[in-house]
Amino acid sequence: MGGFQSKNHFPVNGKTVVITGGSQGMGKAVGRLLAEKGANVIIIARNAEKLEEALKYISEHALKPSSQRFHYISADLIDPAEAARILSETTAWNNNQPPDIFWCCAGSSRPGLFIDVPIEVLKEQMESNYFSSAYVAHAAVQSWVNHFRSSPEPNQPAKHIIFTSSVLAFLPLVGYGPYTPTKTALRALSDTLSQELLLYAPLAPIRTHTVFPGTIFTEGYEKENLTKPAITKTLEEGDGGQTPEQVAAASVKGLERGEELITTNGVLGVAMKSGMLGGSRRNGRGFVDTVMGWLVMIVMVFVRRDMDGKVKTWGKERLGKR
Repeated sequence: MGGFQSKNHFPVNGKTVVITGGSQGMGKAVGRLLAEKGANVIIIARNAEKLEEALKYISEHALKPSSQRFHYISADLIDPAEAARILSETTAWNNNQPPDIFWCCAGSSRPGLFIDVPIEVLKEQMESNYFSSAYVAHAAVQSWVNHFRSSPEPNQPAKHIIFTSSVLAFLPLVGYGPYTPTKTALRALSDTLSQELLLYAPLAPIRTHTVFPGTIFTEGYEKENLTKPAITKTLEEGDGGQTPEQVAAASVKGLERGEELITTNGVLGVAMKSGMLGGSRRNGRGFVDTVMGWLVMIVMVFVRRDMDGKVKTWGKERLGKR
C-alpha cells in the first residue's frame, strides 16, 4: 500500500463522492478538486443557501460536464437519524447504488481554556467533530457491507471513508481542550476500523483514512480566533497555515498514494505524525516513519519543555492578575 508505488489508490473518475461540510472551507475545496478529476459529487451541510452556491461553484469545475452529476442535501449531522436519511437519499440518487466514497469534513473549533468554557461547549464540540462523522461512517459501512453481501462479485473496487482530524491529535496545545479530544477520537476510530474492516475483505475492500491538517484559512478560522487564548496564538506562530485548496490537494495526493494517515503541512506534519504512530499502519513507509519517530521522540523532549515553559510564564504574567 502507498509508499513508493506509482499506482493511484484513489481513482475517482466516474465515482460518487459524498462530502459532509461541503458548503465551505476544506469541504468545498475537496468538492471542486474531485469534480475536476471526474467525480459525481454530493455535498452535505445545514445551510441550503450556502449549499446551492457551493454546488454551483463545484459543478462549474467538472471534468466532463455532460456526464457528471451534482447534488446537495441539507442536514444537521449531529442528529444520528440524519445519517440514515443521507445514505438513503444518496443511494436513490446514485441509481440505487451506495456512494463509493464518504469524506467527513464537517466540524468546528471553539478554543478556550478548559476551565473557562461552558460544559455545553464540550458537548457541542464532541457532537460536531466526532459524532457527526461517526454516525455517517456507521451508516456508510453498514450499507456497503449489506450491499456486498446481497450482490457478491469478485474484484470489487475499494470503498473509502475519510475522516478529517487535525495535527493537534499528535501534539497537545493549550487552549484546545474542547477540540483536541474530539479530533483524537476520530483518529482512534479510523485506526480501529482499519483493522475491523478486514473482516469483510473477502467481500470487498473498504478503506479508512484520516487527514490531519494544521491551520486552514477559512471563515471558521476567523471565528475561532475570536475566543482563542493569547497563549494559544503564541504557540501557533510556527504554523504558517494553508488555504483550503492547498489542504485539499495535499489530502488527495496522500489518498492517491494509498496512505491511511495523511498530513498536509509538509515536513512538520510528517514529523508530528511519525512521533505518534504507535500501532497505526505505516503504508509502506515503515523504515522512514520509524527513523523519523525516533528523531521526533528526542526533539519533542525539548519542544514540549519549551512550550510548557511558555505556558507557565504566560500564566504567571496574566492569570495572576485576575
